[in-house]
Amino acid sequence: MLQGPALPLIAWARRGRALTARLRPVCGRGLTGGVLSLLAYGLVVWAQARGNLATIAALRETSIVIAALIGTLVFRERFGHLRLAASATVLAGIAVLELAHP
Repeated sequence: MLQGPALPLIAWARRGRALTARLRPVCGRGLTGGVLSLLAYGLVVWAQARGNLATIAALRETSIVIAALIGTLVFRERFGHLRLAASATVLAGIAVLELAHP
């Protein structure tokens, strides 16, 4: 909670007035990302209050695998052994959650 107000103040202290000029071209994209992140978090909290927690947690964890795929397909990042192992671990966790809670 304290990180939100602190980071802009640190950035302003380090960059001064140059910060405004650097932020201007990407401000809309940053605000859009922030709003979408807040909406996604709210949607997860809403779903957890109304549904089966194990199923919702499993669905939420798929975002890690989707992010790895986006990184590989859109941003041309390597899908190496470490990312493959992490994705496999997440998918195994999802399977355990689903099998343990039919």
